[in-house]
Amino acid sequence: MSLLLAIIGYILAAIVNIFDKFILSEKKVSPAVFVFYTTIFVLPILLLVPFGVAFPVSTKDWLIALASGLFFGLGLWTMYRAILFSEISHVGPLIGGTVPIAVLFFSNLFLGEYLTNHQLLAVSFLIVGTLIVAAEQSKTHHGWHKGIWWGVVAGLFFALSHVAAKYSYDAYGFYSGFVWTRGALGLVGMFLLLSPSVRAEIFSRKKKTIHQPRINNLVFVLVNKILGVISVLFIQYAIALGSVSIVNALSGVQYACLIILVFLFSRFRPKIFKELYTRGEIIQEVSAIVIIAIGLGLLL
Repeated sequence: MSLLLAIIGYILAAIVNIFDKFILSEKKVSPAVFVFYTTIFVLPILLLVPFGVAFPVSTKDWLIALASGLFFGLGLWTMYRAILFSEISHVGPLIGGTVPIAVLFFSNLFLGEYLTNHQLLAVSFLIVGTLIVAAEQSKTHHGWHKGIWWGVVAGLFFALSHVAAKYSYDAYGFYSGFVWTRGALGLVGMFLLLSPSVRAEIFSRKKKTIHQPRINNLVFVLVNKILGVISVLFIQYAIALGSVSIVNALSGVQYACLIILVFLFSRFRPKIFKELYTRGEIIQEVSAIVIIAIGLGLLL
């Protein structure tokens, strides 16, 4: 059950990544403001607190729940910067390869979670597949560059968030743990309003829309955020039910889907989204998909 939920969640996440790149590049939204719009939608989850949510019993548990939300917010910010400076079909898989590696280390260090040799082999295939496609050799970038480094940092932040969330789920159950960790993520959006530059961009955009309504753009962003919330819900519930290492290793599915979606959009809907592929990139990315598929087969 946890694996199926994770796979569905990661497929939705691939769609969200395409939308993210489009919004950041075409709508000229800064990463910090995009984090605000992403996190503020989660804040109302704190309204569930009076309805059966268990309160953390120690300062340590409060800090871990808050850290999960904070690290996820930092992961979003660094991911959006990585997407802005790189092609999504490359930096996406890099993040997907970094997260399971970091989760293996952090879950072993903080949760005492271990994998069998068979599971380690499957995870290795998934990691190798995602790292292969991350070695960008496009017409605009060669090897490691600023966008790639931002992607690595994003992967580390997401890994810390997932491990902290797993601790909360084990200690207080999925419902209570999800409310506190996601509520903390929503607070990130509130704190971003303290930044003068973020406030200026948000309210200046609202002022412009008085004379130039952009209802379609608003609907586009709203649909993107709804899909993002559903994706996070599925993935986090899968983490609560199963192994945080296994669930995060399945992120390779997200980036295999991402590669396919980028190719389809570039081929059939280039006016909406387009990335240029060299012959070497096609071979590189197809090879990565095959390796990811092998890892998934071993895991299932």
